[in-house]
Amino acid sequence: KEYVEYMAARKIQTKWRFFACRQDYVYFMAARKIQANWRAAVCRDLYLHQIAAKIIQTKWRSYVCRKEYVEYMAARKIQTKWRFFACRQDYVYFMAARKIQAN
Repeated sequence: KEYVEYMAARKIQTKWRFFACRQDYVYFMAARKIQANWRAAVCRDLYLHQIAAKIIQTKWRSYVCRKEYVEYMAARKIQTKWRFFACRQDYVYFMAARKIQAN
């Protein structure tokens, strides 16, 4: 009879230890899953911020470059018109001097 009680107690203790260990493992896995999901959310958020920053920087650089190009083209047009005007004035003066000398 003592042996039967001993074996019953041993079996109960074994089952209890298994249950307690299993509960710890279940809690550990749940915590691990929560932590993994949290880290993934943080990484995803960081990645989205980086992508947004990259898009903003690209748009800004494009805007600045386009603005500089428009200013360059405006200055080029002004210089071209000025050179044309100066050359035409020289030609007009040359033709006037030639007309005076021809007479």
